[in-house]
Amino acid sequence: MPLTLRAATAYAASIPRLVGNFPGSNVDELWIADIKACTPGRDCQVFREVMFVESNGAAFIFGIEHEDGRPRGVKAELAERQQLFIDFLREQNEISDLAMGGLRAVFQGSEYASQARATAAYMIHREHLTYLALGYRNREGEYVCEKFEDEDGFLESARATLPFNELYR
Repeated sequence: MPLTLRAATAYAASIPRLVGNFPGSNVDELWIADIKACTPGRDCQVFREVMFVESNGAAFIFGIEHEDGRPRGVKAELAERQQLFIDFLREQNEISDLAMGGLRAVFQGSEYASQARATAAYMIHREHLTYLALGYRNREGEYVCEKFEDEDGFLESARATLPFNELYR
């Protein structure tokens, strides 16, 4: 019997590590954390040293600001690894949307839920962060970058998830 596609719904982050400030910026910092993405009843995938940007109380996955998901200004191998992670998150959104069918329009945030879950998993380790910044294709087909307060409960959900080392051991 073939396995049906199911999206990862549980995300956890290791303790973030500061890489440094962006050149020419006293505000924007680059951080890394390992991200574990788990599908209920199945295995977890671990993505090592995922890059996050912190800026003015917001956090975002480095590269998500570009439609192709590839961060600029880093070594090619780091950009490739980061782009693969972003592609994975976007694929998880597509799997969820297919599973929901016509109901997806009812759920606010279904276009960016996986990115928000992964970002929120990172943010709970950094108490001062209050905004999720996301890049996604909206229902009209346009690529948009937006900054959200946590109106959809992504941070609360991340706090309720088991820590990185305990999640689906």
